[in-house]
Amino acid sequence: MNLLLAVALLAAGLAILYGLARGLLWLVNRGAERLQGPVKMSRHWVRDRPVVALFESRFPRAFRFLKARLSTRPFTGLPLTLMVIFTVYLVALFGGMVQELHEAEDLVALDNAVDRWFDAHRVEPFIGAMVWLTLWGQGPTITIVGLVASLLWWSSSRGHLVVPFWICLIGAQATTWTAKYVIARERPGAWDLLDEHSPAFPSGHATAAISVYGFIAYSVWRTIQTQPRARFEVLFWGAVAIMLIGFSRIYLSVHFVSDVASGYLVGGFWLAVAVTVTEWRTARRDGRRNPNGHGTDRGSDRGPPLDLIGT
Repeated sequence: MNLLLAVALLAAGLAILYGLARGLLWLVNRGAERLQGPVKMSRHWVRDRPVVALFESRFPRAFRFLKARLSTRPFTGLPLTLMVIFTVYLVALFGGMVQELHEAEDLVALDNAVDRWFDAHRVEPFIGAMVWLTLWGQGPTITIVGLVASLLWWSSSRGHLVVPFWICLIGAQATTWTAKYVIARERPGAWDLLDEHSPAFPSGHATAAISVYGFIAYSVWRTIQTQPRARFEVLFWGAVAIMLIGFSRIYLSVHFVSDVASGYLVGGFWLAVAVTVTEWRTARRDGRRNPNGHGTDRGSDRGPPLDLIGT
């Protein structure tokens, strides 16, 4: 009965999360549609202001730089600007978490409280299920997954994804293992469900999950530009898989919550770097093939960089 109840609660939670994500996406799309008119008007208003013309005449290089950074058409414009801001934000979050870990007691108290709460809920068959989930973040597994994905990309004329993917994976793992031994945080000691000897912070499984499976989800998402619902499904279920791998580490008492969160930050940083490299290379390639900028190949992974959900 406990197993059936747990499965029912998990299914209900996923259904609620799915509905909330769909609702949020609908709100974002509606908001974007309503803002198109005001945004166009504001562009004309700004362009016609004398102060703008004065700034352009006095500081032509700075004006061209700002205009290029805020342009929504090429990836090297606003999309690249937003990606750079996002990666810097992730670095700041990780630095703040490391500082909190060493200087504040609240984060440590939260980690210990969550770990103690799960003590009464670490029972079979959930332990077996979490052990199976956590295997998908192990080094041998992610290496095999990465090799298979690379072969599939190469054989399907998408070899340009291979280098950014391995930049993401190797960079994420190198950062994680360096941080582990520099910070040298001990793992939770109440349970011995898995044989783990390396330091805890950040979680290598969480880093691997978001860097590997996140990039694979991105590669699938990039090929289905004309199917908004399919794009949403890829992003949503990819995120669910990544979160479950991280949750398995907490449930099995081999990581604290902050270990997993920091792993997501490290992996997210390198995923953003890999996506940026891929989009930048794709934009350059498309620019050489089509210098006039007319038309896109809907059957490939090329398309408008700001079309995040395919709406």
